[in-house]
Amino acid sequence: MDWFELVKEDRGLVAKLEPKQKKKIKKLLQAAEPTEFMGQEVTKLTDLISEMKSLDLVKSDKVLRKKLEKYDESNLDLVATASKLRKGYETLYNQLRTVVYPKKKGDLE
Repeated sequence: MDWFELVKEDRGLVAKLEPKQKKKIKKLLQAAEPTEFMGQEVTKLTDLISEMKSLDLVKSDKVLRKKLEKYDESNLDLVATASKLRKGYETLYNQLRTVVYPKKKGDLE
């Protein structure tokens, strides 16, 4: 492959960076990859609220029961919001990833 073909070939953002910058971008991209932890954290609150609602102390106390119902509703709102945020985060991450590592012909998806 001659220099002209190398210049024409688009290797993405990382090909145009200094080695130190390239390493930093790759590390940041790897660190930003979506994980399962966001969902786990949100479901912990659901488990806690469910467990608290099942307690006899809560069942017998009308004020506490209503308070936990409010917490349960707030938690459902958080779960819905977190789901939207997660989807948006993954979309943005994938867009940034294609800037750093553009797909080439023959790549598997």
